[in-house]
Amino acid sequence: MAMTFGLALVPLVVAVGAGVDYSRANNIKAGLQSALDVATLAGARDNTANWTSVAENVFNITFQPKGGAATASFVLNGDGTFSGSASGTVPTTLLGVAGVHNINVSAHSSVMVAPTSPTEQYCMLALSLTASPAVDVDGNGSITITAPNCVMQVNSNAGNSVNLTGNATVNTTDNCFVGGVSKVGNSTLTPPPLPVCKTVPDPFANYTKPSVGACDYTNYSLSGNKTVTLTPGVYCGGMNFSGPVNVTFADGLYIIKDGTITESGGTFTGAHVTFFLTGSGVGFAMSGQANWHLVASSAPPFPGFVIFLDPNSAAAATTQLSGQSELYFEGVVYLPKQQVQITGTATAFAPSPWTSFVADTIKIAGNGQFVIQNNTAMTSVPIPVGLEMRSGGRMWLTQ
Repeated sequence: MAMTFGLALVPLVVAVGAGVDYSRANNIKAGLQSALDVATLAGARDNTANWTSVAENVFNITFQPKGGAATASFVLNGDGTFSGSASGTVPTTLLGVAGVHNINVSAHSSVMVAPTSPTEQYCMLALSLTASPAVDVDGNGSITITAPNCVMQVNSNAGNSVNLTGNATVNTTDNCFVGGVSKVGNSTLTPPPLPVCKTVPDPFANYTKPSVGACDYTNYSLSGNKTVTLTPGVYCGGMNFSGPVNVTFADGLYIIKDGTITESGGTFTGAHVTFFLTGSGVGFAMSGQANWHLVASSAPPFPGFVIFLDPNSAAAATTQLSGQSELYFEGVVYLPKQQVQITGTATAFAPSPWTSFVADTIKIAGNGQFVIQNNTAMTSVPIPVGLEMRSGGRMWLTQ
């Protein structure tokens, strides 16, 4: 009889234990959600290249449950939202009788920050936090930005984050330099940098990227006086063009895997195209008297991007424009972890209605020129929200 009574108590203990343990787990989950919301809001409010560390510190301070542990991670999404995710385990007490020793808990949070000025955007962004210099203009090199709502942002905190020598000139509408400026010779900088400037995070580091299938072309090469129309696909080993080629890129996505786009002359046009560079050794090497006229695609996966370099790739150290190259890029040129070099008499000339260059560092030498003339009202290309200035903007939880 006693044994029967004892066995009958087991389900009752399990039932009571489940109620006690799950109630405790729910309370800890509520605290986890609250701490994650506070942390994500704090990171979004910071909105610098260090925002994830700010969010992590706030989370660790805010979430201190009695029993249980959790970890959190934070990302800036391609749609401009700041997101946080947290997960952990809560040890059980009475449920251990039934073999359940832990209860898993999780939380998710998402914050949107309204643009402080819907019309003001980053049209040149040097991402490196420490490069010395991050923007280097030598000789007769120049940077000219005439767009009225365009900001040149340099994240580096180095004393010479922007280095100007010789007859170098930088003439923009707004300069935000975290570090200092070094000017030697007859170099000029207009206007003076803003008195206070914070870093900005890479707006596209966590952008959703497409899967890469099998190679459609391998080590594609074209030379001589030839005219061709290329089709979208996976180009393994890059592309190599030489001589007075005339190339039209049909609408779509061109995936360049494990190789460089190299040219020494020719004419290249594309009306609705995006180049996605991924893998090892990817980049551009342009020279000769080439002309590029590319307009970004409005379709996924990279609407508004002419070039998107996978930030997780083992890319080439530089993308180089030399000779007398002229570029018309309508859309974003995104080359993280690379130095964009403009040398000789090359002109990165962007008379298109709207252009934005994002790179790790930028170097202009000789008679090289970097010209951006923007009018967002004149383009039909979608502008990625990650380029909008948001520091100090209104925030709200979306999840």
